[in-house]
Amino acid sequence: MHRLFEVLAEQDYVVMLTDGNGVALDFRSNVFTFDACDAAGVLPGSMWMEETQGTNGVSLCLREQRPVSVVMGDHFASSLETVSCTVAPIFGGTGEIIAVLNVTTLRPSDHLAQAIVRNIVSASARRIENLYFDRRNADNFILRLSKHNDFCDTAAEVRVALDATGHIVEATPSAHLLLRNRALPLIGQPLSSVQGMEAWLDAAAQPTAALDTVNGRVYLRMEENRRRASSVASPLRAQRPGNEIASARPSLDELIGDDEGIRESTEIARRLVANRVPILLQGETGTGKSALARAIHMDTGGDDAKFVSINCAAITAELIESELFGYRPGSFTGASRQGFRGRLLDADGGMLFLDEIGDMPLGLQTRLLQVLSDGEFVPIGATRPVRVNFALVAASLHDIPQLVREGKFREDLYFRLAGATVRLPALRERDDRHHLFEQVFKQAAQNARKRTPCIDEQARRALSAHRWPGNLRELHHAARFAIAVDTDGVIGQRDLPPPLNAHGGTDMSATGRGRRNAIETALERSQWNVSEAATGLGISRSTLHRQMRALGIDRPDDEIAPT
Repeated sequence: MHRLFEVLAEQDYVVMLTDGNGVALDFRSNVFTFDACDAAGVLPGSMWMEETQGTNGVSLCLREQRPVSVVMGDHFASSLETVSCTVAPIFGGTGEIIAVLNVTTLRPSDHLAQAIVRNIVSASARRIENLYFDRRNADNFILRLSKHNDFCDTAAEVRVALDATGHIVEATPSAHLLLRNRALPLIGQPLSSVQGMEAWLDAAAQPTAALDTVNGRVYLRMEENRRRASSVASPLRAQRPGNEIASARPSLDELIGDDEGIRESTEIARRLVANRVPILLQGETGTGKSALARAIHMDTGGDDAKFVSINCAAITAELIESELFGYRPGSFTGASRQGFRGRLLDADGGMLFLDEIGDMPLGLQTRLLQVLSDGEFVPIGATRPVRVNFALVAASLHDIPQLVREGKFREDLYFRLAGATVRLPALRERDDRHHLFEQVFKQAAQNARKRTPCIDEQARRALSAHRWPGNLRELHHAARFAIAVDTDGVIGQRDLPPPLNAHGGTDMSATGRGRRNAIETALERSQWNVSEAATGLGISRSTLHRQMRALGIDRPDDEIAPT
């Protein structure tokens, strides 16, 4: 408030703060305006509700919930006809107005001048709002979002608070508008569920990592938990879509293993990518196509090179063209006023990873082929081409040659992509899978800061007999589940998640008992903190609640913990 007053004091402005009911709490004025303020009743303790003062800036702001100006004769009370006031709301943790920041001038003014003042007051209100947000969330991680990558002005920022599992626990009102994913509420959702956020998480280590929204590009910065930073893992390592954990992404050694064929084709792929020749990765879901692309990128480009990832199956056919190629302001209904660079330009000088390229519409395949041939494209609404130079890695779980035969994929684009085709085998087909079981369980134990367990013979048979439809991703989940519920340092079949604990002739009742034991053990370990238990089991909180209801698991009456 004092900083705002210093900016406006020479113009004889008065600064006042009211609570959420319109009662003045604090006040700043100079000696020349104090008497006039006293006469107009602009003092601490004064009440500015509409029923007591008629139309005024504070009451209008409380009703409209947005910055407003009431200029001179716009006031209802004749005693206020000589003043102009501009106000802005300050929101609290549940989205309610907790305060109103008001500046009032006793000099003649007009709506144009007050529009300029409104920008100043709104910025000050946002600074207060964000500072209050930071203080409320001192025990959480705070994600700051700004349209400017220098983060020099907190007035240009919005805030999201995350717990250690990466779930959103609070967000400023502007963050709700900026990040809301379709009809889903933000609160309680994992950060990765926000549209476009997974690509940012992939690039979060880069100092200029950004997120493209319908309102333009925003930059993001994660603030560490200030009170428990040494004892709480960063939410950037927390749950990702599909229950995949970023820290549990398969390593390059796991992806290649002892398969000489994969090793040879991967070496060829590395050399091709280094020379900007496109490559194609094929394999079932969970075999590590994205991880392999990222590993090749790190090997050929290093930490500082850009890595832009797009899942072609996750974006609607209507939006994928603008997402890739960008657009100029006003190009189509709903376009951002700032326009949008597009992901191809973002990847310029780095690597573009097109996951599930088999789902790309045929018309867009033609445009992509032109980019690969000419090294340039024309953004939507533009008249001049822009040049780009990037390494392209494409991936698909579909058989692309079969899609070509069916007329669903352009043959010339396939030939352009298939300079090298690396096929990642399913886990059930790998001769080295028993070694992978040991390796992944060891990694899961290290991540959980537990001693590497032994895997008993019954559990080994269950692991070997399973078909692993989720491949390496499913294996990491199974390992994390087993490590979380293990109590004696020996992984038995009872410690494995369903359906692994149903192999070997066990019946469905035994499976239910195994699942119940695993859930109860995880809940006891977390002192019945459901969010923490769900993270340990590798499932979402809602899934755990659903399984608890199905199995009749109730919280003991004497246990009180967050859910």
